[in-house]
Amino acid sequence: MRISLQWLNDYIDIKDLTPEHLATELTQLGLEVEGIERIEPLKGEVVVGRILKAEQHPNADKLRVCQVSVGSGDPLKIVCGAPNARDGLRVVVARIGAVLPGDFKIKESKIRGESSFGMLCSEQELGLSESHDGIIELPESAPLGTAISQYYAMNDTVIEIGLTPNRSDCLGIIGVARDLAARLKRPLKVPAPVAKRSQESLHSASHVTVQLTTNGDSQRFCALYVRGVRAVPSPQWLQRRVQHAGMRPINLIVDATNYVMLESGQPIHAYDERDLQGKVIQVRRAKEGEELTTLDGQKRQLTATDIVIADASKAVGLAGVMGGENSEVKADTANIIIEVAHFNPVLVRKTAKRYGMHTEASHRFERGIDVQNIPWVARRVAEVIYQGAEELRGLGVDVPLPEIAGQAVDVHPQAFKPAIVALRLPRLKQITALSAINRDTVVGILESLGFQLTDHKDERLLFSVPSWRHDIEREIDLIEEVARVHGFDKIPFKLPKMEISHLPEHPLIDFLDQNKITLADCGLSEVITFPFMHAGDLENMGIKENHPLAAAVRLVNPLVETQGLLRTTMIPGLLASVLENRRHGRQGVKIFEAARTFHEPQKFNGTASAAWAHVQEQGVHIPAKARNDERPIERNRVAVILDQPYTEKSWNQPEQKVDFFHGKQILMQWTSAYGVQSLRFEPIQADDFPWLHPGAAAAIWTPKGKFFGYVGQLHPRTAKAYGLDFQHTPVVFEADLEVLLEEWQVKRSYASGSAKFPPVARDLALVVPESVTYDAFMKSFAGFKRRKYLREQHLFDVYQGTNIPAGKKSMAFSLVFQADDRTLTDKDVEKEVEALLTQLKEDLSADIR
Repeated sequence: MRISLQWLNDYIDIKDLTPEHLATELTQLGLEVEGIERIEPLKGEVVVGRILKAEQHPNADKLRVCQVSVGSGDPLKIVCGAPNARDGLRVVVARIGAVLPGDFKIKESKIRGESSFGMLCSEQELGLSESHDGIIELPESAPLGTAISQYYAMNDTVIEIGLTPNRSDCLGIIGVARDLAARLKRPLKVPAPVAKRSQESLHSASHVTVQLTTNGDSQRFCALYVRGVRAVPSPQWLQRRVQHAGMRPINLIVDATNYVMLESGQPIHAYDERDLQGKVIQVRRAKEGEELTTLDGQKRQLTATDIVIADASKAVGLAGVMGGENSEVKADTANIIIEVAHFNPVLVRKTAKRYGMHTEASHRFERGIDVQNIPWVARRVAEVIYQGAEELRGLGVDVPLPEIAGQAVDVHPQAFKPAIVALRLPRLKQITALSAINRDTVVGILESLGFQLTDHKDERLLFSVPSWRHDIEREIDLIEEVARVHGFDKIPFKLPKMEISHLPEHPLIDFLDQNKITLADCGLSEVITFPFMHAGDLENMGIKENHPLAAAVRLVNPLVETQGLLRTTMIPGLLASVLENRRHGRQGVKIFEAARTFHEPQKFNGTASAAWAHVQEQGVHIPAKARNDERPIERNRVAVILDQPYTEKSWNQPEQKVDFFHGKQILMQWTSAYGVQSLRFEPIQADDFPWLHPGAAAAIWTPKGKFFGYVGQLHPRTAKAYGLDFQHTPVVFEADLEVLLEEWQVKRSYASGSAKFPPVARDLALVVPESVTYDAFMKSFAGFKRRKYLREQHLFDVYQGTNIPAGKKSMAFSLVFQADDRTLTDKDVEKEVEALLTQLKEDLSADIR
């Protein structure tokens, strides 16, 4: 917000303070100053002069040669083309060397053979208005030689303040002055209505009726009738103040509404009385499809959630945002209705956002206005119009003095009830450490800000909150008010005593980074996607309502419709990345993401299979406090997708399609880097993994029977839903990173120290039925009840053929035995091998080859 210091001085005496000092004080108050701008539109000598003699130019019909006095020295010879240049006229003279707005430099010149030593200026040339029909005519009272920047008070300093959204009271200059007055302990001067300017015999109710048709859309509506106005250019001081605040002067009526809005923070609108049919103003909801052309010339098609101002037959304004073109102030407007009202901030914001109309009015309504100040604002607008007309008449402008109705129409369904907030002095001292602050100081600060002490008992004070402070709700808010006015710089500071000790991070943090490097070493590229999905993703993947992954956390206010849920699986995000790469002509991408999935606790009402039971268990690296409430469950996972083709066609090899085994190979390469190799791969249940091809996918389990993840080709149905080739689908796998961390920690614990005793290796070749799988062996090894020294087992050969009976096959394993307390003997190893062979015989009908 731009604050003119000339204007600010009307409400608090700050003439003795520099802009830099004021900037410091405002920033200390929490009104951060973002910049200081010094406005000096004129440079050099631009002064009041008087035309002594104006003669016809000898060589030009439309030019005059003027002799001009500037109060001292010889008269200046100036050639002028203005039609109103005449003898005796007091004018604005720009002498040689002066610089006008637009970097226009005044030099000695020769015009049609006559020398000219300056320029007589119009309002446009001084940047005062767009008028350029003639030179400025000053009153006889203007002293000769006076600098025009001083005469018009053109020089100013503007401070730019960055307001936080909660300080809506400082969207008006009076609000800033109030804070500054409290800080500097100086009186606040708020303009009081001038009774003589109102006519008690003129009643607004005779010219307009106000109807509030929807409860809650407007808490208060005030309409004030003013008769005999004229849409003429405003006095120079009014135009400059509006300009310095960043707005464009238009005419006296509109400028007055903008001036008072900038002064009070309350938006205002003026209607031409002729355009209000039925002498009625209604506040109602728009009719669906109703049309309104706003002041910016745009035709808007309204919805039923928009609040409109309407007369008896049509909408004449979009409440809280912008007025309608059909009732704006015109050049021939004579009588106006001044509207000052409150509108629902939520609905105003929605309307402004829907139409992309962030206006000065909507900015203020969205943040809240002072309901109690509405009648004063309406009266203030009328008086500024009256004051402007009075000054213009003094300058010889033909403009009538307006007649202001003595009574306004003020509809206020519910009386304002101020909030009451208690403040405990001991609590204030405890938080601020201002041990010396006393009760009188606290009361004085808060009362200077508009709070009223309603009751007190011992050191507990009760204050009523002023109507303009919507941000004060609790005791801590009052404490902040006292602290910022008293001075944050007066709060003593002391470094806390603390012990500096190493705070170990959870191992998952480093493990996550290590995994990203490992996966990159496997030939994959990392992607980072948004942690969102939408109901369409669940449908595309075939996840039904009773599936555990359907228990998604729903966002109350998503940024876009397609990001309404927190993801329960990362596959939709990776598929979106594949599609984006394909749109850019990149085929066969191999990408991964290591991130979190989110699951709604206690939301799933179905029967979770063993594969998905873990989604109701809170993940690691979550504070203990977080595990005791109902916040979403978070799991750290890794997801990979291999797009088609696996390798592209080249001169020395054909194109190779990606399949299940490519995914399994990368997965095993990744887990092997952490010593996890004995994973079990089992056929999937279609209901558990509906997005995977049932004949080319597997569920993955750890040797201890813990679900780790899955790997497989995308189901053709899912591929088609995402616009992919359903005949050659990508391969995906998704694994629980926390399970891998647990397995890795177990493996690392075995290798945490150097082995004192050597391992013993044995190779076994076993003949088993052809139907026996590697997974069956792993289950049997895991269930070996007499295991004592067996540490590892690895398959190194599978053979069918000569010397192997039909329907049989040979599977050879390398076994590693090791003891922690001694060197094993052959007898120790043979005893355990025999026990293992006995179990394999029982479980798998395995015989030594």
